[in-house]
Amino acid sequence: MPNDINHAEWLSLLEISGPFLSLPVLDRAFPQGLDGVASELRQELRLTYSEWATSQRDTAIHQAWVRWVLRRLLHHPEAAVARPEGDLTALTVAVPE
Repeated sequence: MPNDINHAEWLSLLEISGPFLSLPVLDRAFPQGLDGVASELRQELRLTYSEWATSQRDTAIHQAWVRWVLRRLLHHPEAAVARPEGDLTALTVAVPE
């Protein structure tokens, strides 16, 4: 039961699409539960995500979001996080709906 609470809290941080992220799946994948996240970091995550979600077309904000996740949330060392060079708009893909 305690894992269900932790998993539900973790799921509340995500936009879930598809059947692969659910409480039963998380229980099977992480029977020991997930590491806790400090409330300050959770609040910072929500604010940073909200800024990114409302400005997805802004390349600088997108790059800042990716760097924040890699450095702050996942603790990747600075040397492991590449800095993009040049204009990244050439890397976009148009997907017809």
